Amino acid sequence: MLDIKEELSRFEFIDVVNVEEKIGKIPDDMKNAIDLYNKALEDLRNGNEDIAIIALKKAIALYPAFYEAMNLMGICYLKLDDEEKARSMFNKVIQMDDNSIRASRYLDQLDGKISTDEVSAGKSKRAGRAGSVAEWVKIGISPEKSNPPYYLKYILGALVGILAMCLVWIAVPESSPIRIDLGNLFKRNADSSPQLKQLEAENLELTTRLNEANEALRQANETEKALNKKYQDYVSWSGILRDLQAMYYEGKYKDVVVKIERDYAGVEKPDDIAAAIGELNDKCKPRAVTQFYESAKSIYNSNEKNRSADVYREAADEFRMAIKIIEEMENKPSIAADTYYWGGKAVALSQYPSKEAAEEEALKYFNAVIEIAPRSSLASSARSRIRDIEEGRTIKH
Repeated sequence: MLDIKEELSRFEFIDVVNVEEKIGKIPDDMKNAIDLYNKALEDLRNGNEDIAIIALKKAIALYPAFYEAMNLMGICYLKLDDEEKARSMFNKVIQMDDNSIRASRYLDQLDGKISTDEVSAGKSKRAGRAGSVAEWVKIGISPEKSNPPYYLKYILGALVGILAMCLVWIAVPESSPIRIDLGNLFKRNADSSPQLKQLEAENLELTTRLNEANEALRQANETEKALNKKYQDYVSWSGILRDLQAMYYEGKYKDVVVKIERDYAGVEKPDDIAAAIGELNDKCKPRAVTQFYESAKSIYNSNEKNRSADVYREAADEFRMAIKIIEEMENKPSIAADTYYWGGKAVALSQYPSKEAAEEEALKYFNAVIEIAPRSSLASSARSRIRDIEEGRTIKH
């Protein structure tokens, strides 16, 4: 069985200065990924697994081939007793890098193929590992592996080689006994010499090859554009995710939910970014209910004198967001009845999209108040509002 504490001790902090001394200056994104990795390692050793996982996800978002970060995230999941996610991370490393010894060893230990004693017996081999960190960083998370457009240079190089070969084939030296007149070549009659017929065939073959090379080059350019767009989209969504996470740490749960539910809903995202945004949204929602309610109530109260239908509608939209989250929760918050009651009043007074539709929605909210807190004063008030609507009376502010 895998000894999590022992394995965690095997991970070392990465010294960026030392790495740059060995392999030269590294990109800022790589530095940021390493900083996040070091922070996650510190958080993990302090028992903050959730925070460590968030930092590691951000590091991997910056450099998807950051294998050491993936392995460390697998250890995080094992500390949280989530073996399924840990195995998934180790398998992902192996799929991306066939030579991933560490991930393979973890899976073997989880499967009981290697004992803890066998792992401990090989502990002395770690002595030379510190000196290889720079090489590991250079190979493991270099832009050559993680940025899609880099490999296109090999495709373009091959195409340039094909075009060069074709040009050499066409260019017959002036001293050659064969004189090629391309302008009149196809005007020769059927009695042309065998040499000219051969040249016609070769010219046709070369033209076909050139057309194929041009088509291959065109397709390569289109592929490069598509990959570049995909990469730029990924970078953009990584920035959006970082901004949402910053808002979460600042306690702006309502703003995070509004961004995700209104601005980014239905927009195509990279799979791993979409999953991270979904997890963040689930964390924010329960904490955002109170913020939505307070915002909606403040807007509603500000309309006491003017009684503007537009202001009631603005308040109603805020109440709707709070109610939507409440209806997704198994355990209703203490302000659930208040949210439904004042939400019902705001909706009815907004008369949007029509008086009839607004009152029908308001009745639904007032009945929810009675169901949640049947013996409360709010339930009594909700029954009065229901009678007002059914008897055609206008609900008061």
